Amino acid sequence: MVKKERNRYILFKVITKDNTNLAQREVLDAVWQSIWKLFGLREASKVGLWLLDIDFKEGFGVIRCSHNTKEIVISAITLITEISGKKVILSPIKTSGTIRSIKTLKKLITNKG
Repeated sequence: MVKKERNRYILFKVITKDNTNLAQREVLDAVWQSIWKLFGLREASKVGLWLLDIDFKEGFGVIRCSHNTKEIVISAITLITEISGKKVILSPIKTSGTIRSIKTLKKLITNKG
């Protein structure tokens, strides 16, 4: 019997200078490049990475990955400092096994301010 692969959802804060907007594709490409540079193609093939949501207005994003490679993705997004020539900080906030808890936390954080 083959087990279903479990996913992890990572909520991260996006901090940019002058609130510049980036395309989702640019962010996803930067994450992939960071994973390839730091861990190589072998580990990158196991990640199962998806950028589910990114909102530059509120400054949050959600990434889905495999539960086995969660630490790799967190390390990779933490070490990103520049995307398309623009200074950026991607800071992981919370990791969860369900998208519902990530959305709930995001609502709590954004409504707090």
